Amino acid sequence: MSTTIDIQTTETQPFILLPVYVNGKGPFSFVLDTGANAAIVTEELAKMFTLENVEAKEAVGAGNNRISVLLGEASSISVGAAKVEKAKVGIVKTLPKCIGQGVIGYDFLKHFILTIDYLQNKLMLTLPEVQRVDVHVLDNTIPLKIPRPDRPLILVDALVNTQKTYQFVLDTGASQTVVSPALATQMGVMSTLVDTIVGAGDAVSGGSGLLKSLCIGDITIKDVRVIISDVFASLNEAVGIVIDGILGYNVLRRFRLIIDYPNGKLLLRRSRTT
Repeated sequence: MSTTIDIQTTETQPFILLPVYVNGKGPFSFVLDTGANAAIVTEELAKMFTLENVEAKEAVGAGNNRISVLLGEASSISVGAAKVEKAKVGIVKTLPKCIGQGVIGYDFLKHFILTIDYLQNKLMLTLPEVQRVDVHVLDNTIPLKIPRPDRPLILVDALVNTQKTYQFVLDTGASQTVVSPALATQMGVMSTLVDTIVGAGDAVSGGSGLLKSLCIGDITIKDVRVIISDVFASLNEAVGIVIDGILGYNVLRRFRLIIDYPNGKLLLRRSRTT
């Protein structure tokens, strides 16, 4: 099974929108968010579905906000030919208007090899028995680090300003790249204008700064604009490790990403235009 979809984005933020069916109903425009545990919908949209095993849970959003959610189970969620049965669905009161009608996250994505080609505006979901990833033809092969299955963040080591390696979260649901105040201080990054990062779950403001360089594996990106904001305290506590930054769209758009969830591989190829 393999399905290829043209990438669509929202009018106000560069999020990837996918046509999603829940329990056979749709399509609905959901944001692809590698930082989300499961699919997320609003209470209003959830009324259209018949979800099972609904119970109250607590989640951590951007800005260290703890969000009350209801967690249920859909009979099926599908994107094109890619389909997962008995999939988790989080239900919240509201979502930011700019992200569409919902979020698609790890509980669905973990079954597939996910390829995002920002240059060609294409996304592909493939079962591992169909697609064999040849690591030798790509520029960058990195072990896929997901610290905990209940907090399925993708962690990437990045060398900042050729000086020190920090741990970042790869997040397709973030509009900008964010660094912690500690990282900014250690690297001598000056904060200037206040800017805002919009995530699939929340919006966070902070000072805007510039990294001289950011190296991921064998690929170096120069002059990376970042937002300096302390959004990591509750996240670090929940995951049990120190996270120094978030890799958002302004960095990820430079790559062709292959996230091989079943085989634990992350592969990156730099776009020809960057």
